Amino acid sequence: MMDREIELKFLIAPEAADEILSHLKGEEATHYLGATYFDTADHALRRAGFGLRVRDGEGGRKQTLKSASAGGVFARGEWETAIAGPGPDDAALASTPAAGLVNGQALTPVFTTRVERIVRMIRQGDSVIEAVVDRGELVAQGRSAAVCELELELKSGPPSALFDLARQLAQCIPMRLSLVSKAERGYGLVVPVEAGAPRRAAAALNPDMTVEQALQAIGREALSHLCAAVEALRERPGPEGVHQLRVAIRRLRALLKTFKALAGDPEARALDVALDALAAELDAARELDVFIAEIWRPASEADASPAMAAFGRALLAAQARAYLRMEAALEGPAARALLLEAAAWLEAGPWSEDPALAVLREGSAAAFATALLDHRLHVVLKRGASLEAMDPAARHRLRLKAKVLRYALEDLGGLFPDHPKRTARLLEAVKALQAALGALNDQARAGALAQEVALAHGDAGAAFVAGQLTAALPGQRARDLRAARQAVDAVASAQRPWS
Repeated sequence: MMDREIELKFLIAPEAADEILSHLKGEEATHYLGATYFDTADHALRRAGFGLRVRDGEGGRKQTLKSASAGGVFARGEWETAIAGPGPDDAALASTPAAGLVNGQALTPVFTTRVERIVRMIRQGDSVIEAVVDRGELVAQGRSAAVCELELELKSGPPSALFDLARQLAQCIPMRLSLVSKAERGYGLVVPVEAGAPRRAAAALNPDMTVEQALQAIGREALSHLCAAVEALRERPGPEGVHQLRVAIRRLRALLKTFKALAGDPEARALDVALDALAAELDAARELDVFIAEIWRPASEADASPAMAAFGRALLAAQARAYLRMEAALEGPAARALLLEAAAWLEAGPWSEDPALAVLREGSAAAFATALLDHRLHVVLKRGASLEAMDPAARHRLRLKAKVLRYALEDLGGLFPDHPKRTARLLEAVKALQAALGALNDQARAGALAQEVALAHGDAGAAFVAGQLTAALPGQRARDLRAARQAVDAVASAQRPWS
């Protein structure tokens, strides 16, 4: 039988666990749980978004298959069966989605968990919330990772009660919303960390969806990307991590623009402001990452002069300062609150219950997307007609419009399954336009950035090199302007997947 969970999970510091428990008053039970996760040799279950465990605890041995999602970030599919063990039971798996994935292959242990679990049932008015504090470790192939998590699961009552309790706790204890399961963390001990940072998965849409269903499906994937990007950048700071977090922030802001008709409440506006503020903390790091990789480093390989080296030292010092600022922002209370409030708005925001928005919420997502994409495409083409006459600020505004169109097309394209090739071609043209305009914007900023860094360093030679490195930008600007014009023409001639 398949059950559904609605829960929030937070990462907490080990020293905060007892303080969390001091704020949670209710009936208590303590369990000591040991579990082993199984998969095929090529990790077919993991690749499909499933985790399969066999756990020993009170009540005997149970086999549980969990999906990464069953219709939402906070709702996970679960198939649980009592078994004899010690390994997985093939008959129990036969009635789950794992059957076709395993397809007769051997299942072997991947990692184990050892956890002390303290459970308290919290009653708030008419709501019942299960609070769980897990402390322990994950172990695989001689490596281990500590576990210290708080889970809040709504058992009865409105979703808002779950978020109210989370907010009350967050005012007292630093806790960060996490959408990474123990299974994913365990696999991280045995699977090499993939290059770069987590990337966003496309939301599963279909033409029969309502606007509400589409908003939540897209929003949950966007929030999942944001949470994963924050965790990845905190653990492995680097240019790709900075880029992916900026993308994740933009995608969630783009969602609020796409569904602007539902996102007019104060909570949505506050969320947008918070996202913009977090993005600003990353801007300097991103600009310096791009300048160093694309302009200074190639030039320094051909020029080993003391002046070039001095400018390089100035750039790297500025980059280090920018990263320190960014890392402080990610550790701060505003970033933690942002993740929780984004989840609260998606799951229980005013838009989800406002009677005045009922017709829109329950309307056809495909019809909504058709009108929206038509409008955004018209705006981009109208502005793009005067591309060559634009100043850098106007081109930057056009780039933002192109970016919003691209994100909307990527998010909503699944509502038009009859024309995947049209969607792909139009998306390719919009991406090319965004890339060309982005290059033009980077060039417009590069000269000022180079001089700012050189002047702060106080070295005349570094200032001279800064001027040299940006002197060749006009030629590149002309080439990128031609590429942007070609991309505008390609967008104009591409067939529309919704027509």
